[in-house]
Amino acid sequence: MTQRRIYQDEYPYFVTFRTKDGYPFFNDSKYTRLLSRIIFKTCEIKCYEVLSYQIMPDHVHLFVNSIKKASATAESCARGRIKNDPAQVSAPALGDSEGYIISQLMYTIKSYFLCELRKECNIPYSIWQKRFHTRIVDADEYLESIVMYIKQNPIKADLQSKYHKMPYQYFDWNIIETIF
Repeated sequence: MTQRRIYQDEYPYFVTFRTKDGYPFFNDSKYTRLLSRIIFKTCEIKCYEVLSYQIMPDHVHLFVNSIKKASATAESCARGRIKNDPAQVSAPALGDSEGYIISQLMYTIKSYFLCELRKECNIPYSIWQKRFHTRIVDADEYLESIVMYIKQNPIKADLQSKYHKMPYQYFDWNIIETIF
């Protein structure tokens, strides 16, 4: 039986999702640039801030925070949605109707990437594992360990220097420093 997710919008989420069978799909920078654009666009539409991410050859670490419903940013985020945009494809609502469900964000990122991949690169198969792993980051110490983990991940894996900068690695230090 599948475990139920706890949905909340008070704290950031640390999410890890993988390629199918551990295939090193993101060794190719073309695919990494596409995924990076889709992460930012989807998070904007779904009202999440991208705090950080790391795209590794066979998996992605994503650190996001929902934009609070009461804020002016959330209002403009909701008004800015575009009709018929593939990034707005979402899973059936399973709780919060305002779009703050991490499962919907992940479904949209993965399906939008796959749609664009099929269109631009003529790749007819799914590259993603069906599931993903989430953690709620609810303490300063945990926030620091997540940020360090993302930053050190390509170093520990002994990856090329391209994995230490955009589009493979991103940090929004201004937002990260204001979280707790």
